[in-house]
Amino acid sequence: MTMGEMFRFGGIIIRVWSNDHDPPHVEAFWPSMKRPEAHAKFALDTLECIACDGFSARDVRQIQEELRKRHEKLWEGWRQIHGQEED
Repeated sequence: MTMGEMFRFGGIIIRVWSNDHDPPHVEAFWPSMKRPEAHAKFALDTLECIACDGFSARDVRQIQEELRKRHEKLWEGWRQIHGQEED
């Protein structure tokens, strides 16, 4: 499985994995030297947080706002990484 980094903000990395499971989603990572890495998954259709470990509720809202700003580009990137054409 390979990974496609979509963008970074505030130290958080947004990625899409190839050959990943449904539903279409992106993953947020926050690497840290001081604490375990934070990780969350967001459904691409609704931007709902579908799994979270290490992010606060405030962090999740901030990530969702950044995802909203780039929603079309994230779908384009997801489709490209998964070898799918637009619907």
